[in-house]
Amino acid sequence: MTPTTVIALLTALVLLAVAVGCVLLRRAFAREKRLPEEFALAAAWIFVVGSLVWLGVFLNGATLLGFGAPWSWLAAAHFAAAGFGALTITALSCRAVSDRRALRILRILLVAHPITYLVTAAGIYGFRYCDELGAAGYELLFVIQLGAFVLGRPDRMARGARLLVVLALAVPVVTLIPAITWAWGRPVLDMTGMIRYHGLVNAIGHVGLGLAAFAWGRPPSHSAMRETTIVHPERRPPSHANL
Repeated sequence: MTPTTVIALLTALVLLAVAVGCVLLRRAFAREKRLPEEFALAAAWIFVVGSLVWLGVFLNGATLLGFGAPWSWLAAAHFAAAGFGALTITALSCRAVSDRRALRILRILLVAHPITYLVTAAGIYGFRYCDELGAAGYELLFVIQLGAFVLGRPDRMARGARLLVVLALAVPVVTLIPAITWAWGRPVLDMTGMIRYHGLVNAIGHVGLGLAAFAWGRPPSHSAMRETTIVHPERRPPSHANL
């Protein structure tokens, strides 16, 4: 494909991602209660836009913020999985649990996700100690998320789907271990191994399996949509001027 075709295709995908995010944002405002997880489902699509930008940089052989291939491709994958995917999984986990304490914890994690993501990005960019903080922060985040889901009475979805979600939430707890060793300067895997056993396993086992499980279980939101009453002209009560 020519660079013009790539830009046109990616622009269309960016507009689609923005449209989906706007629809989800409108639905979040249209609910009886304004819930953090519903807004997070909309905000997660910002990461899709970021992923497409980095993908465009990679496909055009360009650089952004000083990073070219293969880092631009890795950034695109990281925006999609660690950004969009992980935040969406946590937001949907909020829908599944019934325990109020677990729900509060998961809602706090909705804020922790983008903060940890930015710390990790700062570490990649070269800021001191951010690599270590980001990796350790993600490990702690995923451990807390798994515990909150398992102990939070996730009975708002079918048993089979619930078990798949537990498996999906357990995946990053394990795959973050080589990322921690990498961040602390004692890697157990090289770059190829990290892509294969950290990146791909997370993308498929955590995000892919998690989204499939929630699509199967379809846990409802903790707040219903507001009902809109339509009054037909012929049914309107007579005004004082007509009396």
